[in-house]
Amino acid sequence: MEFELVSPDTYCSCQEIANRILEQTSIATHRGITKLRANDALTYLNNRYSPQIVFYYAKPEDDYDDWHVANNQMNYLANINAQFDMRNINIHARELVTVDEVFARKISGFTFFKYEPPTLYLNLSTNNFERIVFTALHEYSHMYQSERDPDYARVAALINTSKLLNMSYPEEYQPLETEANIVASLLIVPDVSLDADIRLRNFNEIRNKYSISAQALHNRLINYFYFNCGFDYTMALQATLGFRTHNIEVIKQVRQHLRKS
Repeated sequence: MEFELVSPDTYCSCQEIANRILEQTSIATHRGITKLRANDALTYLNNRYSPQIVFYYAKPEDDYDDWHVANNQMNYLANINAQFDMRNINIHARELVTVDEVFARKISGFTFFKYEPPTLYLNLSTNNFERIVFTALHEYSHMYQSERDPDYARVAALINTSKLLNMSYPEEYQPLETEANIVASLLIVPDVSLDADIRLRNFNEIRNKYSISAQALHNRLINYFYFNCGFDYTMALQATLGFRTHNIEVIKQVRQHLRKS
């Protein structure tokens, strides 16, 4: 998750998108929003759009294993899918491909919209499952918005085709990527859940609850304090650092502020 300083209107729009997805996920799973986790949203969106999923990773040029043997590819893919199952992550690929290292370093994932259903490509190179989940939710948010808005679909297709070709896309389209990042973060740690967590849990307990890194929670908290609580950036950062360093006095002040708001 990244902290991205956008306008309040933009952030509010992202919250509305995430809340719609969470409400629909809640109905589909018969679970309250505070009980939802990232995998619930992934399962709902995956069932809704049923994309073809392809994993890719960087294969060094000097790696001369038996990759060309089809059975080896299938065994490796089955092993990767099993690792997602072990983590209760509803992502399963039917294909595994290799790409050059430059592409793998640059592109975490993308969606190819040319055919129905779309094809979702996810980068396995970092072996970072948290990042893969974030990227998948980012891409699913593109699918969700594309379904609702033909103009959005056109721009999302251009962005993702540019990624596929390892080309730059027009700078004016960057807001769609920023917004997809925000929606993904709101699906992983919903506002309504985080509000309760801040009142009851410490930093590490919140991290463990959502299976996210310290930096991811750090950025999510800044967003929450800045956009939801009305703190200025300095105050939002101080509140976040207070939770991260277990500063009892700062945590107490933040909770008092929340009770009054």
